Amino acid sequence: MEGIVDSHTHVSLLPYEGLENMALAGVRKIIGCSVFFGAKHAETLFDHFHQMLTLSVKNAAQNGIRLFVAVGIHPMGTPEDWPRVIDALPNYLKMSNVIGLGEIGLHEGSRREQDVLREQLKVAREYRVPVIVHTPPQDRVEITNKTIEIAAAVGMEPGKVIIDHANLDIIDLIEDFGAIPGLTIRREGLTPHLLLNHLERFQRGVLNSDYSNLKPNDPLSVPKAVRYLELNGAPLEIIARIARYNAEEVFGI
Repeated sequence: MEGIVDSHTHVSLLPYEGLENMALAGVRKIIGCSVFFGAKHAETLFDHFHQMLTLSVKNAAQNGIRLFVAVGIHPMGTPEDWPRVIDALPNYLKMSNVIGLGEIGLHEGSRREQDVLREQLKVAREYRVPVIVHTPPQDRVEITNKTIEIAAAVGMEPGKVIIDHANLDIIDLIEDFGAIPGLTIRREGLTPHLLLNHLERFQRGVLNSDYSNLKPNDPLSVPKAVRYLELNGAPLEIIARIARYNAEEVFGI
């Protein structure tokens, strides 16, 4: 299908050829999420945001892809002076191509991570923007429950919370809260085969590759998943929703 949206990538870690191949496979819009592992200073993240909003947007456009950017503090890259980043977020949310906050969330669930997440969610609530929320590979039910607890206490609108890396272990938690499942397609998580077999449970979700070059990953995982679903007789309406229309609606793109 045409018009595919990859709703969670890390474009600063995506090679130019990756953008070319995504475009050839029918990807037309992508969300680029912030991640800078081990960031020590707020300026590191500010430079990172600038790179996404300039070079990455340009490279995507050269391949016929519209890049939209989510800014924020990833739990695995929280600078010591992180309150400065919080203070700067409203200015970024006023910029062209910035659609919300991400990738934010909890990784280990420490008090510091919870504080950083809470402050970012307060900004998102005030400016009524969506947030792309990380879930880790370990303690997933506990971390997801804590994330939802914080979001609810802050007063986030559930429909603006995209809880990513959804799988069968946490999909009911996501649905009960009313958040949007982020459907990260990768071999150690939600595979196309698993998605097909439980498509009804994931039909409110948004497909993504979570592409980065920090581990084995595939920038074409979303169009490959779409093709797999098509070839195996999945309802075209549901395919179109998870591969395009759900993301366009929640991100306003």
